[in-house]
Amino acid sequence: MTPRRPGPACHPGNRGPRSTNDPRAAVVRLGTLAIVAVALGAAVAAAGPLAASVVGPPGKSAADRCTACHRELDEARLQAPALAVGNDTHHAQGVTCAGCHGGDPTSDEPEVAMDPKKGFLGKLEPTQVPAMCGSCHSDASFMLRYAPNIPTDQLAQYRTSKHGQALAKGDVKVAVCSSCHGAHGVLPPSDARSPVYPSRIVETCGACHGDATLMARYGIKGDELAEYKKSVHYAALTQKNDLSAPTCNDCHGSHGATPPGISSVSNVCGTCHLTQRERFDESPHKEAFAAIEQPACEACHSNHAVLSPSDAWIGVGQGQVCGSCHAAGDAGAAAAESVAAALARMHERLVAAEARVKKAERAGMLMEEAQVKLEEAHQGVVLAQVEIHSVDPARVETQAKEVLAAAGVADGLAAAAEGEIRFRRTGLFVSLAVIALAMVALILKIRRMERA
Repeated sequence: MTPRRPGPACHPGNRGPRSTNDPRAAVVRLGTLAIVAVALGAAVAAAGPLAASVVGPPGKSAADRCTACHRELDEARLQAPALAVGNDTHHAQGVTCAGCHGGDPTSDEPEVAMDPKKGFLGKLEPTQVPAMCGSCHSDASFMLRYAPNIPTDQLAQYRTSKHGQALAKGDVKVAVCSSCHGAHGVLPPSDARSPVYPSRIVETCGACHGDATLMARYGIKGDELAEYKKSVHYAALTQKNDLSAPTCNDCHGSHGATPPGISSVSNVCGTCHLTQRERFDESPHKEAFAAIEQPACEACHSNHAVLSPSDAWIGVGQGQVCGSCHAAGDAGAAAAESVAAALARMHERLVAAEARVKKAERAGMLMEEAQVKLEEAHQGVVLAQVEIHSVDPARVETQAKEVLAAAGVADGLAAAAEGEIRFRRTGLFVSLAVIALAMVALILKIRRMERA
């Protein structure tokens, strides 16, 4: 019979090998007890008073009767946790129920299995959850055995977050580990069914932050979820299945979640929109915004409802973003008008060239070279739109000239194609006329021959 291979103990009930005669078993028991002592000491030191009632790092138990017993219960509330462990990432690694709840999972007797003297905890209080999860996830040497790629500073980060700070003050309404990851049936973030998977984390955060009544007690509007769903980021995430599109935790952080400050939000945006951030840093806006303590990116783009940008925003007219700071006649308004004019010229020329090329294509002409030039022009428009952040009309104008040149080449190729079409049509007409005359002459010849 193959002997059981014990894993790291999670509480006194996980006893490992039961043989009392095998010296190897004795060594294993001593090693297991040492691990428990070290883990409990580390957890208590890291978690403070909250960790006093929390068990140490979990491991593979010699037997686990918890799930077998709970599956046979009639009450759905008590049966559900046992049914959920099939997909649980912790359970797959050998973490038993006792890893979190303590007690003796080897016993069939409820009084023994759930004996408080054996460290049993029923429903964990919210204040106990972070320290309990951190008893493993903050232990680098322990996590190295199971998931070496997972950072071990989540608990430390959580304590710096708005959630952690509020929890430390006794607010049990805030999010803890299980609020986002779940308690039973915990799935890794890479699993599409996980509540923290990129396409699902918006709804996970929105469960609280979309509740205006709950958020009112914290001075938060509670419309952040609805606003985000209007954004170009949400459209990319849900319509294009772009998992790199920013969601809540990309800007606010995951465990150390906190509202981005005025000085840092542009840094958050700049992690993706690097070139735009570089142009902004070169612009006069950087120092001006800092001087009046105004946010950078979201001043024009908003924060949650980030809409697809439009060139129509440039200017000081009604609904145009430059007008929120500048008035007609000042230097900023003049720069905005110059930039808007350059953008308008680019679009006008590009639209006209595209229409002409498409017309030639519909007539049957091959326009690959023209399409290449149109693509160059489109790329130039994008670069010109990036240069807007420099607030330098000269830089935008330089890029606009390249766009106009590329569009001009495409337009010229379309004009040449139109000339070719006219030549072919003229040749066809002449050919048809010659054929028609030849047919008439032939008919007349036949008639004369018949009369003769």
